[in-house]
Amino acid sequence: MKPSTGAMKWQALGLVVVVAGAVACSSGGSSPTGTGGGGGATATGGSGSGGTTGAAGSSGTFVNAATCGERGNATANATAYDGTTDFFIVGEAGLGADVCVVRFDAKRVGAAPAGCPSCNWAHLVEFSNPTVITNVGGACDASDSVPPLDAAGRAQMTGTRGGRGFSLTTGHGDALLKYSDAMQMWLGVGRANWDEAASALGYNISNGNCNYGR
Repeated sequence: MKPSTGAMKWQALGLVVVVAGAVACSSGGSSPTGTGGGGGATATGGSGSGGTTGAAGSSGTFVNAATCGERGNATANATAYDGTTDFFIVGEAGLGADVCVVRFDAKRVGAAPAGCPSCNWAHLVEFSNPTVITNVGGACDASDSVPPLDAAGRAQMTGTRGGRGFSLTTGHGDALLKYSDAMQMWLGVGRANWDEAASALGYNISNGNCNYGR
């Protein structure tokens, strides 16, 4: 199946993270360590300034510095991926508490794109059933996070699909990988933990600075 336009936006996020220094595996070859974030799905990170203000495009200026990211848990192995993904915003430039958490169900819907021989497993995963877990002062509704976490952003993300996999052999520690439709290749996006015996995946990836609130 071909990922939707929303999925391509999601994949673009993975590319941003890679530029930040994550590992990659191309079609010819084959995040601190993730802790299974049961609570509080590239968030995903933002591209805003790390200062106290950040550009929010035509919607205005968001005045509170934060960091954005993605964390999740799943039962994952060669034949299954069934879990949740949380896209989050952490206040006080990443030193505070969660101010926004949006949780999606994340489930396997088919075979992943080929080209990651180093992956222990890989699947095409669909996001559905968004639930707002935390929304302090309306942070989810006014931010420059990617993906957007307001009502419109949640609706756009619902039903999107993307390839994701896990590799124990990247040379840089255990890694979560996502498939970039734009680049037609698998990209390492951050550290993750996978218990093979229990088929238990956990990860917590910070994707950089973002901003929220007016």
